[in-house]
Amino acid sequence: MTTQRNLDRRLFLGSAAALGASALLRPAFAADDTFNVGWVRPTTGRLASSYAPLYIGGLIAIDEINASGGVMGRKIVRQEEDDEASPAREPAVVKKLQEAGVRYICGPTGSSQSLAALAVTTPAKTITTMYAIASEAGDGTRYPWHYQCTFNSDLQAEMASRYLVETLKLKKIGILQENTAYGEQVVAACHTILKKLGVSPVGVEVFPITAPDLNGYVGNLRKAGADGVLYWTGSTPITAKGFNSMHSQKYYPAIAGHSALFADSLLDLVPAEALQNAAGTYYKTLTWSDKDEIGTRQMDFAKKANAFPETKETGVNVAASPFYDFLHMVRAAIEQEKSFDPEKVKRAMDATKDYKGLLGNLNFTPTNHAAISIEDMTMATLLSGRDPKAMAVFRKRAI
Repeated sequence: MTTQRNLDRRLFLGSAAALGASALLRPAFAADDTFNVGWVRPTTGRLASSYAPLYIGGLIAIDEINASGGVMGRKIVRQEEDDEASPAREPAVVKKLQEAGVRYICGPTGSSQSLAALAVTTPAKTITTMYAIASEAGDGTRYPWHYQCTFNSDLQAEMASRYLVETLKLKKIGILQENTAYGEQVVAACHTILKKLGVSPVGVEVFPITAPDLNGYVGNLRKAGADGVLYWTGSTPITAKGFNSMHSQKYYPAIAGHSALFADSLLDLVPAEALQNAAGTYYKTLTWSDKDEIGTRQMDFAKKANAFPETKETGVNVAASPFYDFLHMVRAAIEQEKSFDPEKVKRAMDATKDYKGLLGNLNFTPTNHAAISIEDMTMATLLSGRDPKAMAVFRKRAI
């Protein structure tokens, strides 16, 4: 509890430093002129500190919106509920918000938590975005009130697989996968796209996230001759074990994997030599190349985000979380319809086309609620995380 209180205090102080200047220009709001948004995240439990920074983008969006007049003159106010990052807690948390009249919710974070929450938000017609990259969360037919404002596991699988096979021209592809629901889903998608590309994996190694090391799994891929490896894990400690196992075996295949590979601490845990051929899935708008510079809006966001101490460690997740774009899109939809009625706002959201978001050109249809397309994605290098241009949230493109 002490650690979480300290983190929340640092987040508050970081927010004040980043956004204090704009507060002087904010309009005055009447006490009852509020737009209440549910804010579901763990404030207690083992994931509280890890997940708190992922909501920084949403805090920045709220401040920007309120500073520019709010939503149809109403100030956004967060109604925060602690879900303890537990799927079992989600129904009760969501029902509490609904009983309070909240019809728009940011959170929870995590695919398992989100799917549990969707079982309640969907029948109640509550407009939501959740930090979930499970592909089914973007199915507008199954979850018509949820809007997935991030890329999903299917897109990650396609981007990473095509990078190894089409860009790098590799044919001997191995897979190194954590034994989780996410690992199983993304690898199933990899098998599908690799088959379309005419490639069969030379080896698939599945490891428990509690493994003391990955020497045996890595050794099997090396013996199989894999010159490209799809590495799927979201844990920095186990990621480091994999790269260190490769380094100890002097085995340096091209690596493509999850954006979680961008954790800044990984660069302290693994020799640079082991990371020189590694890239992760990311957003074009959050990357630079020799030809393309970072956009003005993204740069402004990064400056605000960097006032939060936690951004240095979790910068890519601060920038790539769904809450910033979602809140701006909801505002646009409400003001287009001149109504807070979820039915009318859903109609506007479902017709969204080429919305210029922080993460790309966002699109929704009544049946497709996955806003990001593969055209908005790229592969970016891990080692560019220490480049001054990175500002914690940006990376250099690998392609």
